[in-house]
Amino acid sequence: MAKKQRIFIENMTYHILLNCLSDMNVFKKDIDKEFFLELVSQYSKTYNVQIHSYILDTEYFEFLATSKNIESIPKFMQTLGRLYVSYFNKKYERSGTLWQGRYKSSLVEFNTYLFDVMSFIERRVKTNYSSLNKNLFDKKDNIVIYHDKYKKLGFTQEQRIKKYKVFFEQNNKEKDDFILNCLEKQKITATKKFIQKLENNLGLALQSKKRGRPKKTKKDIKMYKNLQILDKEKHKTLKVSEMKDLFFAKDMSSIPVMVNELGAVGKSFPVVFINSDEASTLVAITSLGNGNLAINEEGKWITNYIPISLRKYPFSMAAVRDNPEQKIVMIDEDASLVSKTKGRQLFKKDGSQSELLENAIKFLSDNENTVLMTKKIVEEIVKSGILEDREISVGEGEEKKVLLSGFKVVDKEKLNKLSDDILASWVRRGIISFIDLHLKSLDNINTLFQLANQRQK
Repeated sequence: MAKKQRIFIENMTYHILLNCLSDMNVFKKDIDKEFFLELVSQYSKTYNVQIHSYILDTEYFEFLATSKNIESIPKFMQTLGRLYVSYFNKKYERSGTLWQGRYKSSLVEFNTYLFDVMSFIERRVKTNYSSLNKNLFDKKDNIVIYHDKYKKLGFTQEQRIKKYKVFFEQNNKEKDDFILNCLEKQKITATKKFIQKLENNLGLALQSKKRGRPKKTKKDIKMYKNLQILDKEKHKTLKVSEMKDLFFAKDMSSIPVMVNELGAVGKSFPVVFINSDEASTLVAITSLGNGNLAINEEGKWITNYIPISLRKYPFSMAAVRDNPEQKIVMIDEDASLVSKTKGRQLFKKDGSQSELLENAIKFLSDNENTVLMTKKIVEEIVKSGILEDREISVGEGEEKKVLLSGFKVVDKEKLNKLSDDILASWVRRGIISFIDLHLKSLDNINTLFQLANQRQK
């Protein structure tokens, strides 16, 4: 959340820039550049990163490459940076990093901008350590792999070079400025039409919008449409079908979670606190703003454990307003599982409960204590004042785009400032263990981005 999230998609092309620390020459001698490029050649093959264009200057390494899988470029860059730092520090007897923060990346619409970005890179500075020797002069290079669009420039290398030279010799300052701006601000180098299509596939907002007050996401779509008290007279003809899919929750951006299932759900999804209409609740985030990423195209939950709140559908249990100790069973009359023609009867002919209804009520009753326990723990944590507002966003500064907001997480500093007697009580009662699971689950925010990347397939 603090870092800019990167969007990597299989078989897409990226413009990458790795800057050295300011005013520092990390390639002091030609042998340093040769060693660095040997690493590039070796590990681009190891991680299946196809490099089409590159340049190595004294202060930066820039290249255009196709990511063959979601993790290929991140792993390649991590290995490349780490191994060269180790080599350089040992050789020149120093310590610390060489790089100016994280590398910058821009997804490129290759059908429109491939040759523009290739030539942009190769025109930047004059150096022998460049793909220009390969792409324009057909000299041997162990790093470059021709992009399919480059191959289609002609049936011979001579024909390809002739056509690529036209792009290389263009001097379109407006287009160069656009490419550089996209890279520096880590925006997508593409047409608006391409970005819109990508947004639809990924379910993410990728285009820059005017900066202003961060907006909260739209009120979450409710799972229940029309909850009614279950009545043996009113509902004597109702039937309920077997739950074969979870499409009823496909548009939900968060799923309610009980305290006893936080560990199981939190292994795959971030579990956070939100303010509902009545009180604060515990939920698993399952969306980045458009569609439930935890439910696949077949309507199945993507992990082995399905949250209790989904398994109890279309039933629910509520307290009687005048007598909170008394519980009533409710049913969503508008649920797709409920009808008068399909499924199993809720009531027998004599008005008694069917086996299906008995099992449903038992499931609700068995979990009622967990519901109450979750409510009490959440209320206590909220009252302690240790929660802070968080959001999920991509980009920084003027390019920042908020994907999801309106939720809270435990602030570790505030937690540690609680009095010893409160902390001791929370340890004995298992609340600290609960908080640890919550904090650990936040690592899965990156999982949401990975799922969004996979969803575009």
